[in-house]
Amino acid sequence: MEEKKLPQKEKPALNSYIKYSGLGFQMIGVIGAFTFAGYKLDESQQTKTPIYTGILSLIGVLASLYIVLKGLKSN
Repeated sequence: MEEKKLPQKEKPALNSYIKYSGLGFQMIGVIGAFTFAGYKLDESQQTKTPIYTGILSLIGVLASLYIVLKGLKSN
């Protein structure tokens, strides 16, 4: 099977697209993991208001922003 070769100027655009979409998936994963942990804590503590879910989801947002900014700064 013959492999198609992209022109040189299209490769950096494709690489940056892959990098930034990967950062988006990392954000979704981190926020989702923190929110799920908060949900399970609320479930195990049998709280009436989902306080752990709220707090941990906000921590997840902050952590994901830190990861994204660190990833953008490295390049």
